[in-house]
Amino acid sequence: MKFISIAKKDFKELIRDRKGLAMILLFPLFFMLVFGFAFGGMGQSNQPHNLAVVNYDKGATMPITGETVNFGNNLTKVLEDSKYQDSDVHLFDVNLTTETEANKKLEAKDVDATLIIPENFSQSMVALITSTAQQPVTLGQNTSAQSSNATSTLIIRGDTGYIGFGTSQGILTGVLEQYKDTLVIQTRSAITGSPGVETTQYIQSKVEAISGTGSFTTFDFLAPGMIVFAILLLTTTVASALTREVEKGTLARLKLSNMTSFDLLFGGLLPWSLIAAVQVVILLIIAVLIGFHWQGGLNTLILALFVGIIGGIASISLGMIIAAFARNDHQASSLGTLISVPTSFLVGAFFPLPQIVIGHLWGQSFQIYDILPWTHVLYALRATLTFGGGWDAIAYHVGWAALLTAVLFVIGVVLFSRNRLRAEN
Repeated sequence: MKFISIAKKDFKELIRDRKGLAMILLFPLFFMLVFGFAFGGMGQSNQPHNLAVVNYDKGATMPITGETVNFGNNLTKVLEDSKYQDSDVHLFDVNLTTETEANKKLEAKDVDATLIIPENFSQSMVALITSTAQQPVTLGQNTSAQSSNATSTLIIRGDTGYIGFGTSQGILTGVLEQYKDTLVIQTRSAITGSPGVETTQYIQSKVEAISGTGSFTTFDFLAPGMIVFAILLLTTTVASALTREVEKGTLARLKLSNMTSFDLLFGGLLPWSLIAAVQVVILLIIAVLIGFHWQGGLNTLILALFVGIIGGIASISLGMIIAAFARNDHQASSLGTLISVPTSFLVGAFFPLPQIVIGHLWGQSFQIYDILPWTHVLYALRATLTFGGGWDAIAYHVGWAALLTAVLFVIGVVLFSRNRLRAEN
């Protein structure tokens, strides 16, 4: 088949162009090393921290008034209204959600932390208020009237190696302690003017790491982004190579053999896709050597290679589109860099982006960045390499990445065929 001959030709040219090949493989590696050693954590003061709240509280009845209360809702409102001292900026951007969705948001770094309010939280608060009102004790004394279900535990969950979680967890703990102490002091002061009981007898809190992230660092979140950045750089090289084929007359000679647009472009797709797979392997090895906590084994590597090839095809397709309009290889290179580097930032390769939801599909929020296939490639790589997820964890994003890549490839073939192949006839 003719596309096999094209693939062999392009592969041989890749091997001969040692400088270009070294640029493709070593340039992203340099960035991986720089970010790995230099990314010590970034935090912004006086900015709301994204907080997911899962409220299981079933409410309780106040013993004297008979009023039904839900302190889980009350606590959520307090978190929504809390602000930085001497500022109008809120401490948290609260997102009420389910535990499953909260875990997904934690993995994607859409939220910094999750607060899980237990179903007996209101019962504990009522027991705390009742004990404070009835017993004339001072802070630190025991209460024999404490019931077996009076103690509840608030769970603060997140990636314990992520700087955003560390900051949010500290602030959240402070707000929770202030919430409990304020309630006790107000209750007791209204009766006797003295402090109330020890709050930890009724309300406790603990920090819980999401699965597999107990020793994670910011670099563990960043490393898959560097792989996507490397894959995006293929755009520049492919655009230059295709434009060079036109300049050197190689394209005109190949067409004498009745070569079709599909033969040329699909044939060139094979070696470049192989390069994308090699990039995934090399950068993963380097990342592991400098501290990346790779989750999973061979299975996650195979999934990552599959995802990387899809991302590589998307970059190749973008390179075709650029080559369809570039006048020479230098212009193609410049356009490729001008497009691919900003795109790597737009897909969140280097830091989490603000949420801009434009709709919901199949129970998933669809953001404006999701129209780019590399966004889904990045999500899938993080899900499998950083969090050790299997096919079920990446199927949604792989499906979108494949669909958007197919669309991009068709556009690339049509534009390159019309502007380069047919124009040469």
